[in-house]
Amino acid sequence: MKPMLEPSPPRDRSLSFFSVNLAGGENCSLPLHFYQSILGGEVVKESFGHAELVLSGNLKLVFSKPTEHCPVRPGTITLEWEKGKENDPIFKRFKPVTTLETKGYHLLEDPWGNWVWVYFFK
Repeated sequence: MKPMLEPSPPRDRSLSFFSVNLAGGENCSLPLHFYQSILGGEVVKESFGHAELVLSGNLKLVFSKPTEHCPVRPGTITLEWEKGKENDPIFKRFKPVTTLETKGYHLLEDPWGNWVWVYFFK
């Protein structure tokens, strides 16, 4: 039996869920409309390399074309976090993968191999 992780102390609302990220292939409009035809929702961004679909309850599906600066793979989520929280101890639970400092993004990996993009907003 694996040991349970200790729960984090209560946090303020500066950390929030932003999106589920999916690979969009070479043309992100195709999976965008595929999933919209199944799930409904509202298209909020659509381009060849990036598309976003908002479902009820503000769940956002993001489709991205893999590039050097935007590696994409299944099992990825994005969290938004208040700028200044970059040294929070919660990061010790994740393995750092890469940082896009100019964009404010950090790519982390959880203990099961899932990727977590953390975007620090102002």
